[in-house]
Amino acid sequence: MGSEHRRADDVISHSKMELLVELQIHQTELEMQNLELKEAQQQLEESRNHYADLYDYAPVGYLTLDKTGDIRAINLTGAGVLGKERAFLIGRPFIACFSHIDHQAFFHYLHDIFNNPSKATLDLKVGNAQNRIRFIHLESKADDDNNMCRMIMSDISQLKETVDNNRKLLSENRRLVKELFHTQEKERRALAFELHDELGQWLTAIRAENEVILNSAENNANITPSAQAIKDCTQKMHEVIHNMLHQLRPALLDALGLPNALLELSKQWSLHRQHIILELKLQGELTTFDEQLNIAVFRLVQESLNNICSHAEATWAQISLVHESIENSPVDYLYLKIEDNGKGYDVNQPSTGLGLLGMRERVISMNGTLSIRSACSEGTEINIRLPIENSNNEETNIHSVD
Repeated sequence: MGSEHRRADDVISHSKMELLVELQIHQTELEMQNLELKEAQQQLEESRNHYADLYDYAPVGYLTLDKTGDIRAINLTGAGVLGKERAFLIGRPFIACFSHIDHQAFFHYLHDIFNNPSKATLDLKVGNAQNRIRFIHLESKADDDNNMCRMIMSDISQLKETVDNNRKLLSENRRLVKELFHTQEKERRALAFELHDELGQWLTAIRAENEVILNSAENNANITPSAQAIKDCTQKMHEVIHNMLHQLRPALLDALGLPNALLELSKQWSLHRQHIILELKLQGELTTFDEQLNIAVFRLVQESLNNICSHAEATWAQISLVHESIENSPVDYLYLKIEDNGKGYDVNQPSTGLGLLGMRERVISMNGTLSIRSACSEGTEINIRLPIENSNNEETNIHSVD
């Protein structure tokens, strides 16, 4: 009987020991799990603080707005852009943060945000109580439930000022280039008149005196060859001067206008380059333009033909000049197209020549546009559009230069 009690006590003691060991194991596991949870919580806290810092100190303002335009959340950068404390801004209308803002533009923008699944952008001119004008850029998108929108706000005042300054500089540069071309043409005209009036007269006098010498020394074997050589040289000089005058200032441009000047240029060009078929097409009224536009078009065609001759290796080229009248528009356009079937080139590669650069500068100075289409072995096409005063005259002339 006593032994049975002892065995029972031993069993109970053994069970208690096993239970105690098991409890200790569970306690250790719980302590380890608790430690892991604390470490995870610390990591989450650090991560939250990290992303909170990224949010608050981002280089742009982050805002959350509701459908009425009230601010529901904003980072510190955004509060800095608005010039208010964050706590003061929460719950206030966005437009109330400025003394000057285009209300209609903002609410139209807000309506677009919640009715368009894509991002919406807007540049706004705003002012504060001190009448300081700034420009802000907004980029927004509605959230998934379409009750709030996430907005990115950045102050672009300095960028806008830089862009405006660059535009002013570009405008001034274009004005100077235009004045440079005008001065260049004046110098060319003056030089052409000087060559024609002074050198041309002296050359004519030499030729006249030379004819007298030839007539008076017909049988003189010593004088006649030299006089004939002088005659040949003066004839060559006359041809050189004539070509120089044509390059400097085409007489037909002053006397007969742009169409005839272009026709003469094309004929002269084809006469010396018979291996290239050149076609000239003129459409619309082309005789009423001012001198500056006439010269610009003539020089553009002249430079284009020089480029075709020097670089294109073409067998065919065409010059098209069209006066485009636009209905109900105070401005017409002059459309110039130059194309050839030459070797072409890669337009993405930087050009090393000055021909196209000069053409582009001349077009820009006339407030026009220039585009080039070309590829290797596929020829080249240059499209130029220049603004002109409106004209109601319509006529078409097509010339093929043989």
